[in-house]
Amino acid sequence: MLKVLFVCLGNICRSPMAEFIFKQMVAEKGIADQFEIDSAATEGFNEIAHEGIDYRAKDMLRQMNVPFTEHYSRRIRPKDYDRFDYILCMDDANVEDVQSIVGLDKDNKIHRLLDFTEQPRNIKDPWYTGNFDDAYWDIYHGCQAFLEYVEENKNGTKTL
Repeated sequence: MLKVLFVCLGNICRSPMAEFIFKQMVAEKGIADQFEIDSAATEGFNEIAHEGIDYRAKDMLRQMNVPFTEHYSRRIRPKDYDRFDYILCMDDANVEDVQSIVGLDKDNKIHRLLDFTEQPRNIKDPWYTGNFDDAYWDIYHGCQAFLEYVEENKNGTKTL
């Protein structure tokens, strides 16, 4: 089973969107049982406040017919590094914050989600920009590219 953790700053917009988009993708391929998929934050405020998915992220998921369940923010913990095979961050700051929480990335598990695409870059935080459309499509393309990477990597034909 491949264990994937999506990470953003607050775990209320980008990372839960990625979690549910990726869950839908693997379900549609009939391979959901081969994955454990979760999401987390680099900061702990939303976990303490017991915040759920931002209403605008929920609206975007509904608009795109992506099923989701209730989700409450949680902060990444050092033990998550050993538990997950991939820790996919939304931007450079998330990568740095995750490394400061979990320590040295000795097993090369920590990446930006869009590093798997032909246009590696950060995914802007829609909580600040208000642009959930762009965030959705960046996440969607990142998840699609990551899934292709995983499928190709099973056969040992591609590495990051």
